[in-house]
Amino acid sequence: MTFGRALRTCLRKFLRFGGRASRAEYWFFVLALVIASWVAGALDYMLFDGRHPLGVFLAVVTILPMTSAGWRRLHDVNRRGWWLLLPGIALLIFLLGAVAIRGLTAQPMAEIPTVSTSEGWFYTIMLGFPAVALVSAIWLVVLLARKGDPRDNRFGPPPQNS
Repeated sequence: MTFGRALRTCLRKFLRFGGRASRAEYWFFVLALVIASWVAGALDYMLFDGRHPLGVFLAVVTILPMTSAGWRRLHDVNRRGWWLLLPGIALLIFLLGAVAIRGLTAQPMAEIPTVSTSEGWFYTIMLGFPAVALVSAIWLVVLLARKGDPRDNRFGPPPQNS
């Protein structure tokens, strides 16, 4: 699959979460988004003096195609697409817990309970969520880079022109 064809395929299938995506399709699309992000960042810097309207627009427009492509890529290695959400869910739980701990005001670190206090167990558990997010993100990159199943799997036949 060529760079242009991968880009067209991912944009055309932006709402299709069923089926499978080849390694070339997925990684060429990721490369296209990295290049587009660099260009948007440079243009934002030159034209908008520290604001990022082009970068935000690009992120909003490409979130569904990127999620769909990753979902279908996981199907190609015979994994459910829901695994794509694990790092984000772990970080969201951590951030919500951090807000619950510190509140919305700036509380001095000396006033936050330690593990030896009665609330310390909660803080200890909360520190595990960034580790879960990091490990699951690394695991996802490994899965997304693996060679797909050459035969039919539970998500359908192998992608064509891979």
